[in-house]
Amino acid sequence: MNTKPILILSLIGNLGLAAMLVVTYKSKVGSADAGGRAPVPANGTNPTTARQKNPKVAPNAAAASAEQHFDWRLVESEDYRRYIANLRAIGCPEETIRDIIVADVNKLYESRRKKLAGPKRKFEFWKPGALMGAGPDPERTEQERTLNKEKRALLTELLGSAPDDKPDMLAGAAGQLEAMFDFLPAEKRGKVFELMQDMQTQMQKAMKGGAMDPEDIRKAMKESEAALATVLTPDELLDYNLRFSMTANMMRMQLAGFEPTEPEFLDLFKKRKAYDDEFGLAGLTALSKTEKEKAAAAKKELDAQIKAALGDTRYAEFERAQDFNFQSIYRVADKNGLATGDAVKVYDLKNFAEAQANKVRQDQTLSSAQRAATLQGIRIETENSIRTVFGHPAFDSYVNLPGNHWLKGISPDPKPPSP
Repeated sequence: MNTKPILILSLIGNLGLAAMLVVTYKSKVGSADAGGRAPVPANGTNPTTARQKNPKVAPNAAAASAEQHFDWRLVESEDYRRYIANLRAIGCPEETIRDIIVADVNKLYESRRKKLAGPKRKFEFWKPGALMGAGPDPERTEQERTLNKEKRALLTELLGSAPDDKPDMLAGAAGQLEAMFDFLPAEKRGKVFELMQDMQTQMQKAMKGGAMDPEDIRKAMKESEAALATVLTPDELLDYNLRFSMTANMMRMQLAGFEPTEPEFLDLFKKRKAYDDEFGLAGLTALSKTEKEKAAAAKKELDAQIKAALGDTRYAEFERAQDFNFQSIYRVADKNGLATGDAVKVYDLKNFAEAQANKVRQDQTLSSAQRAATLQGIRIETENSIRTVFGHPAFDSYVNLPGNHWLKGISPDPKPPSP
């Protein structure tokens, strides 16, 4: 099975999602900053009823008589309900009251959200399998959802209804995004966000009509990297590509079960990126016959360089990790809480069984009946061995994977008994 188109489409989707999250994150941070005038309650107060006074916040003073000296301290209150009553008493429009309270509450809960972050965690770009190399944090996601529900309940209690919120795309992802850009100075982030949005737009054009245009996608990626190179230093551009480039994300999707170390991944990435930059990501470039021959020779040289860098044992593990059959086995093992070593055992069982079956098929001394019985025995023995390694739930998940027919390829399912 050729997995390249599937992987590439998944990568393009990941890049689009990353750009969307960046845009949402930028918007959310901007909204929080805009509401930054709103106060945060003092420690120990009940956020459903209390707030902290902030004499610097005030609605349009035109609501008060121009002939009076307006003292905002007479309006503010530590109690939200009293605060709203005071605003109404001075004739503040309901829409303005709503804006003030919503901004105040948003500021309160944004402050509480930031406290969930805890110690800053390092972005582990070398870890395989995760979106953009940054795995989600289920505990933080649930905490953020709880805060969001609590905030909506408070606004509903105070104002009769909460503002219509779009689904929170950043529940649990804000810390992930902050980690993804930990390499970048704050003053450069805005420009990088804009360039990522530009790339997303170009990707969407390349996917117009649902069909992927490889050359347009390749062009969009090259133009994006060239634009980034005018903003970032070489080290910053390397860090960006380790997080967001198609090469890095393809590697993360292909190396589950290999578990590269940080130095291994960095070295592999530099070698692979140089190849992809010259010949394009496989499946995204239409090459002539001469170009294909040149790319094949370069790929052979790339593989030799990787083998020399990793050594024989580690290179064999690297090769195995990129086998779609192993990836399927590894995903089942991982989902069922099994170790990488268990996936390796099942992968070896599969290869051994298929090798045995090939020998049996080529053995001309066997009759058709003997050959069929021997192949059936190989299948039964292999299934029992896999079940021993995986256990029943994981075994059932594995044999029922769509397109996973290799056991039937050794010997067909037994026919059901006649009624």
